[in-house]
Amino acid sequence: MNVSNVVLLLHIFCGGIALLTAMLAFLTVKGPKFHAKVGQIYALAMIGVGLTAVVLWLQGSTDFLLFIAFFSTYMVLVGWRLGQNRKGSVGNIDQALVGMGIIGTFGLLFISADIAFGGVGPWDEEASFAIVPLVFALICGFLTSFQRHSLKSGTAPRGKERIRLHGIFMGAGTISTVTAFSLTAVGGGIVMWLLPTFIGTPLIFYNLGGLQSGRVQIPRNSEFGETPHDTL
Repeated sequence: MNVSNVVLLLHIFCGGIALLTAMLAFLTVKGPKFHAKVGQIYALAMIGVGLTAVVLWLQGSTDFLLFIAFFSTYMVLVGWRLGQNRKGSVGNIDQALVGMGIIGTFGLLFISADIAFGGVGPWDEEASFAIVPLVFALICGFLTSFQRHSLKSGTAPRGKERIRLHGIFMGAGTISTVTAFSLTAVGGGIVMWLLPTFIGTPLIFYNLGGLQSGRVQIPRNSEFGETPHDTL
């Protein structure tokens, strides 16, 4: 077995762990230690996905897959940071994550334009496939802008807003993980690339709506670490 196959297997393994832990995190009660530990494993698995994607790219994988992995890892790292940053501190890591989001956005935009004007997408897809990286670029750009704006005051989001953004970014990372799994299990095409996004986005907002209505509870003194003034 050559190095490429080993890296590919490691990439698939990390993706599988990410998929399983993402599902567990979505289904478990938000706040207790188990949810936090599952989220930590998920974030570490996604870092593994991102790092192995870079190695696969160096060995000949497409720019498109590299930036999809980059996009996914960025979303999860921001979500993880929000989950851990209870005091609302702003540091170099936050600025570095904003930089990651900007790189991911422009990288996906460039790939979309290259496919649209070049007439051929990855795996010999037609020029219409350019809509896929464009959609991901718009999502990445919107959330990067949102993250950047949330740091302008010099204090990162706290309380309900922190938890809400944690859910949005982790949810976006989960959608990308499910997308990768769907493509591996079923195959490619525009529909399969975008279907998890169209299904997953309403689920994210349904879950977040539960935080507002009280249907989803965050226990006091939980791993989210909210003070009585910050609790939902």
